[in-house]
Parts: sequence; structure tokens; C-alpha cells
Amino acid sequence: MTLSLEIEIYLSKKNYTAQDAINNILFFSESIKEINNSERWFLTGKTKEDALKHKIIDNGLINSVVADLLIKKLNKTPPIFVTSIWNGSSDNIRIQNYLCKSSDNFRLTFSLKIKNVIGLAERLKNALLGILSNKDNIAVIFVQTNHYQMEEKNVFPERIPVGWMLYLNKEVTKEQVPMAAQLINIENEKNTGTLMISTNEVFDGTDELHIKKANEIEIQLAAYGLLPTYQDIYS
Repeated sequence: MTLSLEIEIYLSKKNYTAQDAINNILFFSESIKEINNSERWFLTGKTKEDALKHKIIDNGLINSVVADLLIKKLNKTPPIFVTSIWNGSSDNIRIQNYLCKSSDNFRLTFSLKIKNVIGLAERLKNALLGILSNKDNIAVIFVQTNHYQMEEKNVFPERIPVGWMLYLNKEVTKEQVPMAAQLINIENEKNTGTLMISTNEVFDGTDELHIKKANEIEIQLAAYGLLPTYQDIYS
């Protein structure tokens, strides 16, 4: 079974630059390598053939020539920097700043097609824990599958969905969200908060039981004022 997996990560950094975008492209493509097994990433282009000529990452290394081309392109629209890379197949990573009226806030969106194999849930959890241990100023991470939010399966359209996994940069307790399968407290030099996992098994955004569980967690979080709106993410 193949899943459509989407991960969104909301961060902030003062004076965000084109070089920051390049650094994030490398860091986050490496962070998810154990999930989608992609070693090579390319810039987008007008055609597939054109895009495949511009390999920006190969086995964890940045192609400096292609990176310089991207930096020149991004520097035409400062302070706003928007770019995407893809793996030559179905996976892509998009980086966009200027969120909530600030160019210091930015979002990464991973859109991946992955096989539902044994150990996927644990590998994904470990990838998120690695990101939270090594990248600072993370406000929110959420993970969903099979277009859970796009198909309007979440409860609150204006608020962050829970879906499969949700990290908030605040403490959440088991008493507040008893329906969560796991709560992992995060407290390190980079981030402090809670990673919530709605189901221990791989979450399916089209499964009615999984949807019901995620919905109940969303309602519980909202009742305690813990589920932010998109406008409130960085507040």
C-alpha cells in the first residue's frame, strides 16, 4: 500500500536569507532520507528534462554550482524566498517564508509518496525527534496521510490539524488528551514542547476510526486552548 504523506514544519529565524533556504533544503532532505530513501534532489523546471539537469543534492552533498544558481534566483525577490526541490519522481519539499506578516517566519512542506512498510511509524517518529533535537525555533510540526486535511476530515478549518502526529512548542499532558496513543515531552537546547501521536499504527487519513481519533484529539486540544489557529502559530 502506498501512502500520500505530508509533513508541515513551521519555524522562525531573524533575517531569513536565500542561503538559509539552501541550508534548510540540505538539512531537511537529509532528515527524511530514512523515510523516503531519496539520495538525489533537483530544482524544478519548465519540463522534467530541464529539471533533471539541475541536481542540487547528491548523497548528502550540495552541488555548489546549482546552489549558486538558486541563490541568484531567490535574491531577485528578497525578503521573500520561495523554492521547491523534488527527487525526480513524486516527492517534493517546498520552502516559503513571509508567513503571518513576517519574513522571519517560514514553512517547509514535504509531499511524499511512500510505501506502508514495517517500521515506518517508528522511522517517522525518530525523524521528527531528530529534527526537534537539531533545528531550533520550531513552533509546529504536523503529519497527515492520504489528504486528511485536504479532504476536510479535520474538525476546525482555521486550526492546525492533528492527523497522525503533531508537535506543539508547549506542554500537553495525558490528562488533556487521553485519546493520544503517545505523548513525548521535548526539552533540549533547541526546542521545548510535546510531540503527540494519535495512532501507534500507520495513520490512514481515509480510515473512519483513525479520523475519529484525530478529531477527538483536536477537540480536546481546542477545549484547553492548545490547538493554534494558523494566525496564532507564532504568537
